[in-house]
Amino acid sequence: MSQIKFVKVAYVHDWLYANRDRREVDVAADLGWDVTVVKPDTGKDDEPDRYKLLKFTTRPHKHLPNKLNQLCAGIRWAKEIAKLKPDIISGHNLIGMYIAMLSNKKRKEKKKARLVYDAHEYLMGQLIRSNALKRKFNGAIEKYVIKHSDLPMFVNDSICDAVKKDYSLSERPLCVRNLPYLAPEIPSDVKAAARKELEDLFEDKGEKFIVMFHGQFRSGCSMEKLVKAAEAIPSMYLVFLGYATNQEYYDNLVKSSPAHARIAIHGAVPQKELWKYIAAADVEAVIIENKNASYYYSLPNKLIESVQALTPVIGSDYPEIKAVIEKYNVGITCKPEEQVSINKAIEYMIDNRDFITKCRINCASAKTELCWENERKTLSDAFSRLEKSIC
Repeated sequence: MSQIKFVKVAYVHDWLYANRDRREVDVAADLGWDVTVVKPDTGKDDEPDRYKLLKFTTRPHKHLPNKLNQLCAGIRWAKEIAKLKPDIISGHNLIGMYIAMLSNKKRKEKKKARLVYDAHEYLMGQLIRSNALKRKFNGAIEKYVIKHSDLPMFVNDSICDAVKKDYSLSERPLCVRNLPYLAPEIPSDVKAAARKELEDLFEDKGEKFIVMFHGQFRSGCSMEKLVKAAEAIPSMYLVFLGYATNQEYYDNLVKSSPAHARIAIHGAVPQKELWKYIAAADVEAVIIENKNASYYYSLPNKLIESVQALTPVIGSDYPEIKAVIEKYNVGITCKPEEQVSINKAIEYMIDNRDFITKCRINCASAKTELCWENERKTLSDAFSRLEKSIC
């Protein structure tokens, strides 16, 4: 049989930061497939050596509203993808799957590409507070997409179970968790330098207990509650490491706090540099609020990244977060809607340094399990089954 042609429809702004999509593409390339990534002509790109990169506009008609532009762009993308005569097409959202299905439309039944729906989010969970018409419309589309996909997959077990129930599916979607690659061991001098950099964010030069929050600054991550915790706990130093779509709001949040001298914002750092900063903190806060079911069932990247960096975690007592923390004994949970619960969790960590040491030891063994090197086998096996179905 000729080489399998695999197309990834990556309807994302910055391909360089689309880590899950890039890992999926790597698995396809490892199987020896001919891989093409189709993405918007925006954001940052690389110079790939394992796949081809095609870029198209998402606004072919400047005068049209965004939604109409997406539809028109989708038609053009679909035509270009059809010319490639792919064997397998993967899309990570409904727009990507609309393009994939459209490109398949005029192909004869035996020549149609196998479709992979790699959903990054729990759509119905995100829409839980939307009006009934919007939920019904989007739910009907996703149900159709799932039932017409050869391989629907989601990012954790809780979401897979919820989706199966939402749409009364006969089979549960495949679970492929969004785990990072195994982090390298961090040399002690590198960690020490990162620790000094964090400590130098504060004018006070005394001993510090640093609680870190890393990632995108946005609503739903309890950042305001962490600020209040710092106000209530004099020995707590808080570092926000990352970026915000509304930086002014978070700057003001820190400046207006009575504890502003013990709260600092550090700008985002490259992924390859991230580990040393997380490792330099005493504790990572993975306190997600239950704004909707998507948040409630989430398995945040920062949780696994903290384990990889051997940093104990204080996390929300939600299914996926709690399961990791309790299975591997890498921290404690709290009730994110209760300020008292958050404060008590932080105070417990401050007062129990031996517990932190044990958590770090447990992280060292957990990180070898919670990594992409292990998780990728699930996806590789599923892709191999797809390849056999084409043969």
